[in-house]
Amino acid sequence: MTDHNPPSVLTFEDRLPVGEKKLEKPFSENQITDLNHSAMDVLSAIISLEQMGFEHVESDVKGVSAEIHRIEQKLDFITELLAKVIQAQQTTPQIKAIKMSADHVIWCSDIQFNPGDFCLLSIHLSQKYPTPLELPVRVKNNCSESRSEPMIEGQILLSDEGVIDDLTRMIFLFHRRQIARHRS
Repeated sequence: MTDHNPPSVLTFEDRLPVGEKKLEKPFSENQITDLNHSAMDVLSAIISLEQMGFEHVESDVKGVSAEIHRIEQKLDFITELLAKVIQAQQTTPQIKAIKMSADHVIWCSDIQFNPGDFCLLSIHLSQKYPTPLELPVRVKNNCSESRSEPMIEGQILLSDEGVIDDLTRMIFLFHRRQIARHRS
């Protein structure tokens, strides 16, 4: 699927709500297509939300920039309230350690996986956007020998180049946000 792509070196690490579902058989082409479409929607929304925090509006008209900033704050507040209402109606998965690039993911797992197993990961990337990113994953190995908690490494099986580009962009934005957090 994504084996023809060079491995991505840009990663981000975090502790996020992660759901996992072990599958008995490989993903079908239709399932991968549906997951590509779903991922495109989620990634577009999350990228938009992430970029809003980094955009600076410059204006020649005095007060327009301040007014736009106030409107953005109100929209952020409404978005957060709506997300909290939706999250209250859902059960959020357990928060787990995760390290992710555009083609691989390592996560702390409660399930025993073997190399070659297939898994559907649901990663809640943003509190402002309650829909998780669902990733089809093929387990590469179990990296828990040196750790107290079981860690699983898997290859992300998304196949659409646009989705992979958006996933790379999202990882870059998350990576940049983590660097900014450590500086302040």
